[in-house]
Formats: sequence, structure tokens, C-alpha cells
Amino acid sequence: MSDGAFDIAESTPPKTTQIRCLSDLVDFLDAWRALAGGSPMQSPEWFISWWHFYAERDDELSVLLFHEPGGLLIGLAPLYIRIVGKRRTICLLGSGEASTNHTTWLAAAGWENRVSKAAAQFLLTLKPDWNCVQFDSVDADDISINATVTCLLEKGCLALRKPLHNCWKIALPATWEEYLLMLSRLQRKRCRKLQRYFESGLVRVHTVTNRAEFHRGFEILLHLHGTRWGEPDKPLGCFSDQQFRAFHETVALELLKRNQLLLIWLEYDGKPIAVEYQFIDKKTVYSYLAGMDPSVTDIPPGNLAMVASLQIAITNGCESFDLSRGDQPYKAHWRATPTASYEIRIWPDHLSGRVEQTMWGMYNLAESGKKRAIQWIKERVPPLFIDVWRQLHSALTGKRRGPRKVGSST
Repeated sequence: MSDGAFDIAESTPPKTTQIRCLSDLVDFLDAWRALAGGSPMQSPEWFISWWHFYAERDDELSVLLFHEPGGLLIGLAPLYIRIVGKRRTICLLGSGEASTNHTTWLAAAGWENRVSKAAAQFLLTLKPDWNCVQFDSVDADDISINATVTCLLEKGCLALRKPLHNCWKIALPATWEEYLLMLSRLQRKRCRKLQRYFESGLVRVHTVTNRAEFHRGFEILLHLHGTRWGEPDKPLGCFSDQQFRAFHETVALELLKRNQLLLIWLEYDGKPIAVEYQFIDKKTVYSYLAGMDPSVTDIPPGNLAMVASLQIAITNGCESFDLSRGDQPYKAHWRATPTASYEIRIWPDHLSGRVEQTMWGMYNLAESGKKRAIQWIKERVPPLFIDVWRQLHSALTGKRRGPRKVGSST
């Protein structure tokens, strides 16, 4: 955008249009994709599929479109209103069980600040009609939503932030050899050894490229994810939830049409041993879910899948590899760095709003205290004891520590 256009954006507020019906969005889908910059989890494919599967009967769609004076779409806020009884909560599309990462407003270059203020103004205008605004999975460094929250606070609203798991991302160099040099000496040695499994043909990588391959790959995903993370009452892990499974099967097929699905599996001696369910755009691979066969012990399926995924990302010219939310130690070994993420809640400054803010704050303090206590124990108890305790817990309850509970982090 030229300097002149930037000046206009700084001085001219956009026109805000509230979209309440999916059919009214049809004419804006291409412009939406352009604003999203190809990001799969900010695309209409992701959010519209989510609405089809997760919207409750009384929920109201409330997508905000922002246009510049000439009529060009320069921003979008993917919102809906969750209605339970008389309570109305403004939420982000993709919230909760879909576990959308990096939620934000979409804005054209030079219009970010104006779009954030326009979103805040809309919420203020609507304020008599909502009890709470809830933003899930907002990155600490996200400028757009944070600017909206600041505007709402300046106008007298109340807000609290709840820390979620960090989001982890690897900054990728141009070549695999350059990436190896980023790793520790021991990790680099392991990766070179893993590479030989692919070079020898002992392990083969299969990438889904069409609908026929998708159905096989998705079945492998369900099977290996369940094999690794399934429990007696949830044999397919998080895919045991039919709504979650149907949403992902639908959105994955939609992203496949746009070459944004990266579903790969590894075969060893002709048998699938690991699978990765990921998304891709021009700059980033987004790791979402995985599975592996824990009975395979002579080679490390999980590490092999990670090597294959990183090599695909580098080959495609990606600049980063997003490992999603979750503070598992392995992420740092691959040279990922964390960014904090938050759930943000906002209330009107009246009696019920102040009561809700206080109650939610007390709940968060109790949860934080519990986490600190667990961390304190971990730092003082031998790892072997913790492993034994986990095995006993699993044996007694049938529950495993999974990579992603529905609606939580990887």
C-alpha cells in the first residue's frame, strides 16, 4: 500500500457491516482469503465449517466486515453471539473444541489500528445486549485484538486475562543442513541418523494429494492417534468426539482443495507407524495433531515423523514451523521458541460484571496455585518416581496424558 493510502487509513474510519447470515458472506470469500494471507485457521473454510458443526440452535452469527470509503474490504472480525437463556456472550468463531490457534482480527496493511478501533466501537454500541466478551487463544504479541481490548478498557469496561499454554514456533532457514546447525550437537547427530532411515528406503513418507488418498490417510490418523492416546472410554483419543471428528474431516477436505492440507504418514516394513495432521500456507506449516504406533520400539516413529515434516516445510520454502499450543519439553529440542497466549474476558462495568470478574479471577488464582504446586513437586521429586506414578494412574483410571484434549492444547 502506498504512503498516501496509509495516510487515508490512519485518518478515515472504516464502515462496519454486521453479517448475521452465512449466505451474505458468499460475495466476500475471496476477499476474506486475501485478508487472511492464506492462513488456514483464519480462512472462511475453517470458520464456516466450524459454524456448521459447533453453532448451537440459539447462537447468532455476527461477522463484522470493515470497508474503506471506496468499498474495498479492508478488515474482518469473525464473531458470533453465544446465547444461553438470557445470557449473551460475544465469542470468536472457532472457539473451544476446535482449538483454533492465533486468533486475531484480519486487516489490510495500514488499516490494523482503525479496524481494531472499529471492532471496539461496535462492541461498545452493542454493549447493552451482551454480558461478556470472550476471546480464546490470543497471542500475547497480537496487536489487533489487544488494541481492541485497550479501547474497551479506556471506555470503562472490565477485563481479565488467563494464561494458556505457550504457542511454539521454529524459525526455519533455507536448507536442511542450515537447520541441523541450529540444533545441539547431540540432536544434530540424532537427526543425521534418522535421515538414513529415509535414504535407505526402510521408512517411506506418504503425502496426501487427492481425495482418495485423504480417506486412507484420515483413517490412519484416527487409528494411530487412538493407538497412542486412546483410553477405554475414548478409543480414538480426541477423535472419539463425533463432532470434533466430523468437523476435522470436513475442514481438512476443504483445505485439501486449496492445497493447504499436509496429511502425511510414515510406513516401516509396509506398515503405517506414524502420522502427522498439519496445515500449510506460503510461510508456515502448522502442526495440529499426530499419532504413532507405540509398539514400534526398534525405531523412533515420532522423531522420524518430525524430521519428515520439517524437511517438507523447508522444501516448500516455509519460514516457520508452528508446533501449536502446549509446553512439552521436546519442542525446545527442535529449537522452537514460545509465545504466550491468553484467554481474555471483558465485562460491562456494572454490578453483575464486577461480580463475574471477581469470581473468574478467584477461579484463575486457584488454578494457578494448583499448577504451581504441581510444578514445585515435579522439581523436587525424582523423575523415576513421577514416571511410576503416571503408570499407576494410567493403570487405575485407564487415562493417558494426551497431546490434546478437545478444546485444549497440543
